Amino acid sequence: MSTPLPGRAARPADATGLFGLFAAAFAVSLILHQLWWFGFEVLSPHFVVVVAALWTILRPTSVRRFLAMISAEVVSVALDMPDVGSHTLLVLVSCACVLTYAGWTTARSRRLPEPGALFERIAPFLRAQLLVVYAAAAIAKMNTAFFDADVSCAAALSAKVAWFDPSLLEGAWRVAPSIYGTVAVEVALPLLLAVRRTRLLGLALGGAFHTILAMAGNVPFSALGLALYVAFLPADTPSRLRAVAARRAGPARWAQRTRRSAGSRLVLPALIGGWLAATAILSSEPAVGRALISNGTRMVLVALALCGGAVLALALRRGGPSVYSSGSVRPWHPVFVVGILLLVVNSLSPYLGLKTESSFTMFSNLQTERGAWNHALIPEAVRVFGYQDELVRVSGSNDPALARRTDGGSRVVRFELERYVRSHPGTTATYLPAAVDGRVARATSAESAGSPATPILDRVVKFRDVRAPERRGC
Repeated sequence: MSTPLPGRAARPADATGLFGLFAAAFAVSLILHQLWWFGFEVLSPHFVVVVAALWTILRPTSVRRFLAMISAEVVSVALDMPDVGSHTLLVLVSCACVLTYAGWTTARSRRLPEPGALFERIAPFLRAQLLVVYAAAAIAKMNTAFFDADVSCAAALSAKVAWFDPSLLEGAWRVAPSIYGTVAVEVALPLLLAVRRTRLLGLALGGAFHTILAMAGNVPFSALGLALYVAFLPADTPSRLRAVAARRAGPARWAQRTRRSAGSRLVLPALIGGWLAATAILSSEPAVGRALISNGTRMVLVALALCGGAVLALALRRGGPSVYSSGSVRPWHPVFVVGILLLVVNSLSPYLGLKTESSFTMFSNLQTERGAWNHALIPEAVRVFGYQDELVRVSGSNDPALARRTDGGSRVVRFELERYVRSHPGTTATYLPAAVDGRVARATSAESAGSPATPILDRVVKFRDVRAPERRGC
């Protein structure tokens, strides 16, 4: 029978176990992200991330492997900027801060930090950043469009939960519960997770929420969210899990065999070979491959969430009160403080007029462009930057993808159009003001050779296209 640990700090073995659990869950989230967005690709930096993630899963308590994995992820995401999603930007900031801290610690002590010590230092940062994301997503949804049943993203996503049989969720009965339920959950999660006494309730609610999101198709963010939940677990969770396994011969034998298999030098080449084989097979039938990946990643994540949740619940309900480490959500090191500040600025960027892509708005229907502002609580007067003030329509371009962006009446932020032209050498475009009030407007041209270079802004600032008013939807 497991007994509660004395004091408030985790034992070294438990801290090491939590590090291993987080590293493994984070590696799985990177693999699922790759599969969902890019499939079994090989000739890209993303493949290096996959190989590093597989290597980490085979020995998740290895700090060296973990740092190699997040280094590969930083390079991969940096090369993709600014065309990344909200959760990917969160990963970039997280990994960059952890790498910087690990480098600082190694330079001072002349050796890599121990896994348990590293986890205890980064855990408050991991908790704080997820709370920032949840709060930003909840605030963004306080707009008129999200509560409009005809256009709300909650209504659109809830229809996809039963992807295997869409007829199960037909009808308008699910719309209002999905809208108000989403807001209630996203408001409650940062509050429940921030307070130790309600943290387990927050984990249960968040686990159910991310499982539903995964079923609706938001696999990458849900996988990342569940990985970050490891930082909110009681410090004695590994001891409790070992106690549960010790009482059952089957799980103990399975764990021992898994450890032996993972230690074989042939396992990693076999996994990489399997990835290459899947690439060759599924690339011959792209439509079938895409369907298999879409359904498979959903089912894998849902199965992991349900099984992991059941095992954790079994472990945490035994052995007395749970033990939490001190410093719950206070990122004590300066590099982590800088990381949190960057995430806060990114969350505020739509309202400040700085950027709208990857800003933790999370399917919120939020619009902050001039003339389209729809937030119910934050006034348009808070806008500082004018990057998104001018909306235009593309009237002609030698880039078919760019020409199609406004075919249906959508509008493009002028800065975004010029950024696109600058980042695609040889591209030319002509554009008109989005609204001319019946007057004849002269087309303006933009071309990559003539647009002024803004390399830093072009790598971090991106704006979503704005739907035409008559094109209602998410």
